[in-house]
Order: sequence, then C-alpha cells, then structure tokens
Amino acid sequence: MKKEIKVVVIGSSDVGKTTLMENLIGKIGKVEHNGITTAIDYGSLKIDDKKIHFFGTPGQKRFEFMRELALRGTDFALLVLDASKGVTEEDKEIIKMLESKKIPYGVFINKVDVGEIDAEKIYNLCSPEFIAKGCAIKKEGFDELINKIISHV
Repeated sequence: MKKEIKVVVIGSSDVGKTTLMENLIGKIGKVEHNGITTAIDYGSLKIDDKKIHFFGTPGQKRFEFMRELALRGTDFALLVLDASKGVTEEDKEIIKMLESKKIPYGVFINKVDVGEIDAEKIYNLCSPEFIAKGCAIKKEGFDELINKIISHV
C-alpha cells in the first residue's frame, strides 16, 4: 500500500468540492474569482502513516483542460455529486472521462441534508469503487469517506 496518495476531487459546478476540501483538510491553496474556482485547489491530509494529497478541479466546463491536467498521474478520483441535483449531464461526461482513462474513482454524494440520490441508480449508471454520502458544509460523512479512499487505493 502506498504511503502517499494523489486524489483528484472532481465534479460539476456548485456541488461543494471546495467546501469538502476546506472542511476535510483545513486550509487549502485555492484561487477563486467571484466565488468560482479558477485553478486547481490543493491540500494534504495525514492519516496514520499515509499522506493523502487532494487536488480539486474547477467545475465549470470551460475549465475541462484543468481536469485533464489534474488527472495525470492520479491514484484515485473522487467524483462529488450534489444530492439535490441528481446526476447531471456534465456528471455523466466526467464519469465517461474517468472510465475511458481507467482511473479508479469513488463517489461522494454531498448535500444529503437537502436531497437524496439513490445509490443503486449510480451503480446502474457507472462503476465506482464506492459511494459515500455526507454533507461537506456540516462535516458529515468524512470518516467513512477517508476510510473508503484509503481502502481502495
């Protein structure tokens, strides 16, 4: 098992990727303009003898090239979905990209306090290593998420 893990946090706009990273890791390096992430966020978390490096990608489709860059050499991707929106067309495009590049990924269903996505529906749509649920803004579901990431990398 690797001692250092690179995880790319990916998803469409306004699903809570930056909030997830900030509340999971603490202070992260980020660049925003008018509340929109415009660069790759980054931060690390040390769990026992492992260091997990998180790289968050912008959600807007116009920054798709940054997703491609961040995914180079990654060990794992974490697709963040918004429970209140369901699986959008852009999410489906991201899933297609991850699966075509054969990048292992998990799904974090965020904002479960305001909506619900049926996990079975996601498994019927794609093949993630796992699905975890929580609420980034309330810091819920983080222990399960980290344990699942570590056990799948």
